Amino acid sequence: MADTLVQRRSLINVLPPLAGSGCAAVGSGLLHTLLPLRLRAFGYETDSVGLVITANSMGFLIGCLTVPLLIRSVGHVRASSVFAAAVALTILGLDWAPPLWATALLMLVTGMAASGIAVVTESWLNELVPTAWRGRILTAYILELALLYGIGQLIGLRLDVTSSHMPIIAAAFYVLALIPVAAIDVVGPVPPKTASLHLIRAFRISPVGAMSCLLTGMVSATFAGIGPLYSAAIGLSQHSIILLMATMQIGGLALQWPLGMLSDRFDRRYLLIWMSVGMVAVAALMIGIGGKVPFAVLLILFGCFGGLAESFYPIGVAHSNDRAEPSDYVMLSSNLLLFWAIGGTLGPIAGSASMMQLGPPGFFWYVILLSGAFGCYATYRLRCAAMASDESREEFVAYPTTSPAIFEWIVLRKLKRPQKDL
Repeated sequence: MADTLVQRRSLINVLPPLAGSGCAAVGSGLLHTLLPLRLRAFGYETDSVGLVITANSMGFLIGCLTVPLLIRSVGHVRASSVFAAAVALTILGLDWAPPLWATALLMLVTGMAASGIAVVTESWLNELVPTAWRGRILTAYILELALLYGIGQLIGLRLDVTSSHMPIIAAAFYVLALIPVAAIDVVGPVPPKTASLHLIRAFRISPVGAMSCLLTGMVSATFAGIGPLYSAAIGLSQHSIILLMATMQIGGLALQWPLGMLSDRFDRRYLLIWMSVGMVAVAALMIGIGGKVPFAVLLILFGCFGGLAESFYPIGVAHSNDRAEPSDYVMLSSNLLLFWAIGGTLGPIAGSASMMQLGPPGFFWYVILLSGAFGCYATYRLRCAAMASDESREEFVAYPTTSPAIFEWIVLRKLKRPQKDL
């Protein structure tokens, strides 16, 4: 009876950090969907917008490496207050329409602080979630982030991108994210570990897994930023742009689990190769139609594109985990997230440059080049390395691209198996 009460209390205490992360997701969806349109309305070219998006991704990457140091110094709640205040102030600073360098600096800080909010939230979850419930809470967490990010996008349907409404509302949701976290009644969690840089080691464990995560950042994370510019360039209204970007988010959510379950049945590299073929096909269709099709067709294509692009990351992580020892799991997963963040930093520069040189189809030529190169590399690796044994393979787990702290509380089959069975 006492154990049941403790478990119930733990599950109730999970609600505040989940509520906080949900508020932050709403603000993030609104900000990252409307900011490119806002900058374009203020006269910035596509390549300039790409630099701002790059700055935000670079801030996230720096935050993954540094924010645990601040948390160790001042504690989770105080650090969370700093992060929420920093995001809110930088977003409000965008309302002054600062010059490009200042806008990029503000988004750099926003990326760092948003990473810090995720680290704090997931550290609390690590402390609060009972082991038996971790898989279900992870699923709920992923669904919450995706759905509320989409709600944030839909809030932008009725907002004027040049007005003060967008930055004020987005900043308000980040401030709201602090309130539930500050209300948690529990002993402070163990300070998170700093994500150490072992990129070469992670690549050696699974080259295809590392490149899959890099590809996701260079394609999916990039299109999340410059996709609104592509949609505007083919003549769509703000209403249609937001619906398309929300559909891409839903597609990413809907396809991850079926594709992941399918990858459990055979060598994941075969599925990744066919997914790259699918990406090339969808990109070629987007180039061919040029937006001159019924809007419903665009919705389907955006949903398929988002579903495929978003799924490379969790399947790549699962493939890497198949080849890793349990002692390497957190290191490997954290560094695969850094591969994704590096892709999200480099991608907006290359993707926006492609659009500047070739017009709106330039982004999808960029996708064809990257996806084709990845497919060829994965095919080559099939000849170099055998499939992982059944005993060492993991069941698919969907991973959010939030912070390295998420990997501290995910329990995999390998970690539960006695050492002698490895």
